[in-house]
Amino acid sequence: MDERFSRQIVLAQVGKEGQRKLASSHVLVVGCGALGSHTAEALLRAGVGRLTLVDRDVVEIHNLHRVSLMGPDDVGKPKAEVCANALSRLEPDSKVVDQTAHLGPTEAESLVPHADVVVDGLDNLETRYLVNDACVKHGIPWIYTAVLATHGMNMPVRPGVGPCLRCLFPDPPPAGTLPTCASAGILGPVPMALAAVQAGAAMRLLLSSDAENERGTSAAEQLLYLDLWGRHVDSVSVTRSDDCPTCGQREFSALEHTSRTVVLCGDAVQVLPKARAELDLAGIARHLEGLGSVTWRGSVLDVKLPEASLVVFPDGRALIRGTQDPARAQALYDQYVAR
Repeated sequence: MDERFSRQIVLAQVGKEGQRKLASSHVLVVGCGALGSHTAEALLRAGVGRLTLVDRDVVEIHNLHRVSLMGPDDVGKPKAEVCANALSRLEPDSKVVDQTAHLGPTEAESLVPHADVVVDGLDNLETRYLVNDACVKHGIPWIYTAVLATHGMNMPVRPGVGPCLRCLFPDPPPAGTLPTCASAGILGPVPMALAAVQAGAAMRLLLSSDAENERGTSAAEQLLYLDLWGRHVDSVSVTRSDDCPTCGQREFSALEHTSRTVVLCGDAVQVLPKARAELDLAGIARHLEGLGSVTWRGSVLDVKLPEASLVVFPDGRALIRGTQDPARAQALYDQYVAR
């Protein structure tokens, strides 16, 4: 280990003890697209010993200009699975676990308490509020990171010490009102740059002493803003709010309910099953073969129908493309999947 990480161990901020601490650490990566995959790779190469990767989507060809660990042969395959396989080839001794799933309240309550740090590879605020609730509830630090167009933002969240996401954004905007990568675009190197910032922040949290993490119950955090095209960096001090419903009042509304339909960044609507159950994908494939094109992409089913396309996962979820109307997407799901 000493030889592989020798240039990192020589840093006063790390040292041999710090490197051993990284090797025993567990980071939960929520979202394995451009931001999450670059962050996961940076942490693995830094010596973090255990990574859990969670993502609900599959690789699409328009992802390839900005993602790490994925290539043309991976299009249509689950992102978490592709990332985990690539990371395991890079470092066979690390423990990398992938979970192709929607991070809902049940999954958050199950995964977050077992992590040392949670990092953000998400593309929507709804799931970020869920991660924030789970991390504050269980006292697990996490790092908010978001990218769009040519810029991005980053802020560590240390429950019980500094502000949380709701201190920064008290009221979630209405669904569909924020720009996305599909509507505003994304400069390829931007996720890589913000992933480097995020990975460095995660390492700092993992290597900080208990005294440093607990110092000052009203400590402020810096929200970092980086515009890669304009070569502009700025930071804003964010303070913890006693009136914050999450970290002040300890109300965790995002953990209490979830919608069956979610409009994803891009042109897809995710539909969740009414109940958890493994689907008979082979049976669904036989049922739909006469209606359109049916292709297996690893463990998922890719179905092209005249009115829409569906990606169906073994856990019962489906991504519906061809409509951005949640009601229409759920109707298509009920017609072709929920039998």
